[in-house]
Amino acid sequence: MQLIRAVGLCLLCVAGLAAAADTSFTGAFNGTGRACNGSLFVRQRTIEWISTYSICKPSRYEVLEKDLAGDHQRIAFRVKTRSRQCRYEVFELQQVSRYGWAADGYPSLEAFQKRELPDWRNSPVPERFVLECPMVRLN
Repeated sequence: MQLIRAVGLCLLCVAGLAAAADTSFTGAFNGTGRACNGSLFVRQRTIEWISTYSICKPSRYEVLEKDLAGDHQRIAFRVKTRSRQCRYEVFELQQVSRYGWAADGYPSLEAFQKRELPDWRNSPVPERFVLECPMVRLN
């Protein structure tokens, strides 16, 4: 009986570590330029992106994709609850240099999922508009 309890406890610990690994990416980023002026904060439980034309207040998120191995990390988040002035449902961060990052804002999950399709990303249709911001990681 004690062996079963010990195994069960170990399984719970491993599950807890796996859940913690999903929230291990945190950071503060600063954008510049007309549309990108502002900051993006990734915290353990919330994400926030304040820029010139979009105010995404702190919200819980889910990680859609991540590749944190190597020199060029990449991670995509889906906001669970958008604030009224937030134009983006999905945020994607990709490291382009030691401190430089590219932050993309997608208006919907569909726009994020179809980003690689021909003519989708540069379409004039408003629901396909993607904000592309150069960012600097502050921490």
